[in-house]
Amino acid sequence: MKFLILLALSMACASNPGVLTEKAKDLEVYPNKPANCNVVGRVVGVDKNGSTELATNHALNQAANLKASGIFVNQEVPNGKARAVHATAYQCN
Repeated sequence: MKFLILLALSMACASNPGVLTEKAKDLEVYPNKPANCNVVGRVVGVDKNGSTELATNHALNQAANLKASGIFVNQEVPNGKARAVHATAYQCN
């Protein structure tokens, strides 16, 4: 029984998009659009409870999967109780 509870808790934590992955922890949130960097994609982070920080973490996790070195947040969008962060993912050398 304890094993099932532990398994359920670990799955809940692993599926939380607002928790930074190990790959995303090294990424930056650029205050300005970075110069001399390549765009590797666009990402949208969402937090259903309205946290900008958790929505940004979700965007960073997606950017890490694109092999980006950071993101520039283009827009924060409130949607009722939820919050979305639209960002551009960059690879800078």
